[in-house]
Amino acid sequence: MFRRRALRRRLAAAGAPSAPDEQLKRLASALDAGPLSGCVPGAALRLAAARAFRFPDLRDLAELRRLPSCEHPLCCNPYHFSRLCEPETPPPPYSRIAMEEVKSKEKGENTQDARRTDHERLGTGSLATDGEERQSWESEWCRLAYWELQQRVGRQFSVRVRAVDVFGGGGGACGSGRYGLCLDALDKCEPQVEQVRKTRAKIGLGVTLSLESDGVWLYNRSQEPVFVSSPALDAAAAKALLVWRVAPGHCLCVFDPARPPPAVAPPHVGPVDPRSVRISFAKGWGPKYSRRDVTACPCWLEVLLAPPS
Repeated sequence: MFRRRALRRRLAAAGAPSAPDEQLKRLASALDAGPLSGCVPGAALRLAAARAFRFPDLRDLAELRRLPSCEHPLCCNPYHFSRLCEPETPPPPYSRIAMEEVKSKEKGENTQDARRTDHERLGTGSLATDGEERQSWESEWCRLAYWELQQRVGRQFSVRVRAVDVFGGGGGACGSGRYGLCLDALDKCEPQVEQVRKTRAKIGLGVTLSLESDGVWLYNRSQEPVFVSSPALDAAAAKALLVWRVAPGHCLCVFDPARPPPAVAPPHVGPVDPRSVRISFAKGWGPKYSRRDVTACPCWLEVLLAPPS
């Protein structure tokens, strides 16, 4: 439990101005309650609170973005803000021997097939349809399909509200008061694959997907990184990474309608669905990883965006 005197010292060390006791009391209660706590008015404390309790190296408020669930324009609750994701250097390459060993254990593939990406395996760009037509969208702006390795779990989840959460763990208790896709509710059977069980247990608060004025944003609410592939991401970064790593507490614009994806995919990538975003929880994939394609990831999500009107 945060005491106001210690809280005041910590905020002052992070550059905060003096604040009234009542404001500190509300902030202390929010910090005790954690990520699902309510708003705390006090814009003057926003930068210092974010530095003191979330991002010690934060330089400027411009690096932060408010979560869709935040309701007060002057809120200073550090849990109500996410840090903008910056592209990272590609991860260190794995040896071919290690890659082949992991792939053979996880998917039972031969060496030649293991070197191909998920786009190269498919005749169409989307993995999630499984016979479900992408027509009659009505008021939906996206549909969600949850996968464990190569197995679809549950049906597509239609999204009509502006922001949707994807979460799991604790029988759904961690998502109390949130709207969205509770992974625990999709399948009552315990996952049989150990890596799926371990990864699913780490999802926790998961991610928030939000349709905003400047595109579709992903907010990582969990304690583990998530990995994202979207044809609409920056082309220069895509050439080097293909998959973006979004650290805990960070956010990324995964689709910008004002910046259409390149008309021609890179030569090593096959058919691409320009309105499909793939998100893997905790485990990355790509040319520099042991998992070459998303279907080798234990727990992942495909976001199917509605066609342009």
